[in-house]
This record gives sequence, C-alpha cells and structure tokens, in this order.
Amino acid sequence: MPVNMQRDARSQRKRLIHLDRELTGEDLADRALVHALVQADWYRASMRRTRQRFLILEGGALLLAGAATVLAALSAPAWLTASVAALVTFLAGLRRIVNWHDDWLAFSEAWAKATGVITKYRLLPAAERTPDKQQELVSTVDALVLTETRSWGRRRRELTQAAA
Repeated sequence: MPVNMQRDARSQRKRLIHLDRELTGEDLADRALVHALVQADWYRASMRRTRQRFLILEGGALLLAGAATVLAALSAPAWLTASVAALVTFLAGLRRIVNWHDDWLAFSEAWAKATGVITKYRLLPAAERTPDKQQELVSTVDALVLTETRSWGRRRRELTQAAA
C-alpha cells in the first residue's frame, strides 16, 4: 500500500475514533445523526487539509520569490538564482491548477452549513427526533453534499477552460 494511502487510512481511523468518542450511546442509535456527523467530519478534515496546502503553497511562493530577489542582489551563482526563480514559476503554475484556496473556502462553507443543521437537530428533544425529522436531516445533508460536489465540478471545469 503506498505511503499516502496508509497515512490517509490512519488519519481516517483517528477521525472516526475521535468522532466515536464524541457520540453518546443515544447518538449512536440515531443512524441519521451518525450519517450527518460523518459527512460534516469529512468536510472539516478536507477544510483543514486544503487550508494547510494553500498556506504552504502561498508561503513557499512568497519565500522563494523573496529569496530569488535576494540571491540576485547578492550576485549568487546564476544557476542558483535561476533554480529558485524556476521554483517560483512552478508554484505559480501549481496554484492555477489546484486552486486550494477556493476548495478551502467551499469546504469551510459546507462544514458550517452541515454543523448548523446537525446542531439544530441535536437541540430537538429525543422524543421529537421522529423518523420524519431523521429523514429531513439526512436529506438536508445529502443535498448539501450534492450541491458542494456540483460546485466543485463547476470550479474544476472553469479552471480547465481558463487554462486552455
């Protein structure tokens, strides 16, 4: 199994263990709530991951752009200055391809919406968590996932068309 897949699997297990600890016995009996929490947790994890990638990409680009200027001012070897400038150009191209900033914002918005729906549901007394309310929760969260997936696809198509 490739290293990234192993890391992702370990990370997923840790998130599920954390989620399981947050759930009470009553919550676990409510499959609609568990479904909604798993979806919200996926958006939270994706939000954090894309935020980190965005910050690393932007910070790296800024650091390398500054370093290229300093290297040129210090009359560093041309190969070194050119290599750093090439890395800056690569990061600028990568930014256009992956667009982690938009993904981060979209995941943040979806997570906030899912969390709001879940909180509203959890505030209901247990007696009011009827099958209709459970179905409403699942439908709302699934509609959110579908809307976000369509939005993600649209953003990707727009990036592809802009690059062409």
